[in-house]
Amino acid sequence: MIDAARSQFLWAFVLLSFWIQTCLGADFFPGNQVKRVVFLGDSITHAGQYAATLEVFYTDDPTNPPVEFFNLGLPSETVSGLSEPGHAGGQFPRPELNERLDRVLALAKPDLVFAGYGMNDGIYYPFSEERFVRFKEGIQRLREKVLKTGAQIIHLTPSTFDPLPIKTRTLPAGLDAYPQPYEGYNTVLDRYSEWLLAQRSSNWNVVDTHGAMNKFLIDRRKTDPMFTLAGDGVHLNDLGHWLIAREVLQYLKGSEGISKSQNIGEYLATVTNGKEIYSLVQKKQAVLRDSMLATAGHKRPGMSKGLPLEEARKQASEIGDEVRKLAKPFPGKRTRWNNYDRYDYEVDGKPVLVVVPIQSAVGKPWVWHGEFFGHKPAPDIALLARGFHVVYMSVPDMLGSPVAVRHWNAFYDDLRQLRGLGKKAALVGLSRGGLYCYNWATANPDRVSAIYADAAVCDFKSWPGGKGKAKGSPRDWQFVLQGYGFKDDAEALAYTKNPVDNLAPLAAAQVPLLHVYGDADELVPFEENTGKVAERYRKLGGNIQIIAKPGVGHHPHGLEDSTPIVEFIEKAAARP
Repeated sequence: MIDAARSQFLWAFVLLSFWIQTCLGADFFPGNQVKRVVFLGDSITHAGQYAATLEVFYTDDPTNPPVEFFNLGLPSETVSGLSEPGHAGGQFPRPELNERLDRVLALAKPDLVFAGYGMNDGIYYPFSEERFVRFKEGIQRLREKVLKTGAQIIHLTPSTFDPLPIKTRTLPAGLDAYPQPYEGYNTVLDRYSEWLLAQRSSNWNVVDTHGAMNKFLIDRRKTDPMFTLAGDGVHLNDLGHWLIAREVLQYLKGSEGISKSQNIGEYLATVTNGKEIYSLVQKKQAVLRDSMLATAGHKRPGMSKGLPLEEARKQASEIGDEVRKLAKPFPGKRTRWNNYDRYDYEVDGKPVLVVVPIQSAVGKPWVWHGEFFGHKPAPDIALLARGFHVVYMSVPDMLGSPVAVRHWNAFYDDLRQLRGLGKKAALVGLSRGGLYCYNWATANPDRVSAIYADAAVCDFKSWPGGKGKAKGSPRDWQFVLQGYGFKDDAEALAYTKNPVDNLAPLAAAQVPLLHVYGDADELVPFEENTGKVAERYRKLGGNIQIIAKPGVGHHPHGLEDSTPIVEFIEKAAARP
């Protein structure tokens, strides 16, 4: 019955040629893997949060080949070459990208460039056709130089200018000069963004971060009129940077589940050691950024000189080693199961498998099968789509014995301590799998979010013992005697820790139960198994749902519509 799966598919972002060919078209980046990614932009890019988030997302898939990320954004920079009178209190004019671009491309040798410009290019004045032309010419010049090197480029529309937090320091339309920003400057950025987006018809890759931020602000201000993404109207907070990263990832079509994370904190909660990795990536990018900016040269005073380039590269490499250690990927053989990655390896000398969602849900919830993984997989497939991992350990013929529980404990420790899965597992006990799930759960009630039992064996005296209505299985009864260490039948029949007898720990931990059964099941009769569990669990104050299938025997398992199973597990996993 076991045709299992364990494998992780966090795609390879835009950085693998296979992924790019699949998601962005066969001609976008044919033939080669991307080895170097460069981020160009102004102070928003230089700040680093969105660039670091994109690297974390890429790093979270351990199957991706090594890629270098270089954040080479420069504060105050434009592509237009324009600068407002008295910029920076008259200390220096705005630097222009074109002045340093050739040196940057020669130093970094990128295969892919992300470019985010526009915020500074209108110099915070009302719209001017002349300034607009300079912006367009600068973007065209940037694009041509990047493409000439053989690299590809993805443009980001400028982020939103927000006059609300600085409304006492903005100026109205109609003035000759603007020593302070024009209050309607975001409408200028609207025009710049519209032009960039129009270039999609010419096969440009353009991510609309501007439109996404505009909409986000409008929606949030319906309930919080003073909400903002930038305390000074320009420089984004962490949430603003998260919106940029999220739009890039969604545009690249690599993570349909990324929109479920409402901020960087929620996203990092889905990544093994996410906060630590994010911090290290920020540090690594900053070390390389400061050194490479100084090495390539620029005309923006007041910037850090950074370390000598070779020293910076060495330090960045050491930080990268720390990141890879923290990522702790799943080991073993990688295959595919129902379009998800499956990993097979060993724990405690026993075969195990893990099937990995494309994007983990917050808290990395997971489902653990007692037996018959892969049989009636509809609930698993639905839960994988909702961000659950699905796991299985092969300990056949142990029938939930103490030895089986010890093996399960070892697998749990592996999944928690080395793989970063959530504290509580949702257990799935089909048929004899009920013995595994219930016996492990009663030994570890604080590690269980819920139990879904389907035609489940809840008393080995019923099956395989055949000591009541059930026919029983002499072969499997011998496994019970051996696995539990009973001297004879009498000792086995006197045993008082079958699931039907040992529900108090689960009730005390408020573990919800869902039992699905066929009312014509003669192999695992309702009265000796699910019926007893339901009656006794309710008397203990426990929460149990039972779903009967009229006229159905032991098979088939599951429900024609698995929605009640999926929603039960998802709701239980979301409990505090």
